[in-house]
Amino acid sequence: MKSDWNQSIINDICSLVTDGAHNSPKSVDKGMFMASVKDFAEYGIDFSSCRMISEDDYEKLRLQGCVPEIGDILVGKDGARFFEDIVLYRQPEKPALLSSIAILRTNREKVLPEFLYYTLKTPAVRKDVRDNYGSGSAIPRIVLKDFKRMPIGYPSIDEQQQTVSICISIDEKIQLNNQINANLAA
Repeated sequence: MKSDWNQSIINDICSLVTDGAHNSPKSVDKGMFMASVKDFAEYGIDFSSCRMISEDDYEKLRLQGCVPEIGDILVGKDGARFFEDIVLYRQPEKPALLSSIAILRTNREKVLPEFLYYTLKTPAVRKDVRDNYGSGSAIPRIVLKDFKRMPIGYPSIDEQQQTVSICISIDEKIQLNNQINANLAA
C-alpha cells in the first residue's frame, strides 16, 4: 500500500455491510433460491445444489436486505473456511442468503467493488483478518461489527480502475484456462 492512498474502514467505504438471514426458512421443491457458503464456487454461486424457499419467505428476506445486487461482494464469514470464500456477485439470479455470508456494497464514489474484492482476496488481508478479527473457538467467524472496523487503504478511482483492469484480465484468462481444462478432462 502506498503512502498517498486513502485510509479508511470498511464501514466508511461501503453503503451496506450486512449479512444474510439469521433464520432458515423451510425448504420447498419449487420456489426461490436460498444460498449459503456451501453454494459458493470460485467465481460465483453454484445454483445446481442451492435449496429453494417459498416466494413469501423469500420476499420477507428480500425486504430485510438478505438478497445481493450485482456488484456486491459476498464473503463467507462463518465456519472452517471463514474469509476464504469471497465472490464479486455478477450473476442474474437473486438468491436470498444465509447469515454465514456477509454482503458488502461499496460506495462507488470512494471504492470500486472490484477493487475491494481483489483487496480482500490478498494474502496480507486474509492473514490480518484471521489474526485480528476472527472469533469463536468451535466455529471460527468474523462478526459484522468487527468486519465494519477493518482498515482499508485505497487509491484514487482512476488508479483503482487501472489496477482492476489488470486483475480482471488475469481472472478472465484463469477462467478460460479452467474451461479448457474441464473440456479436455471431459
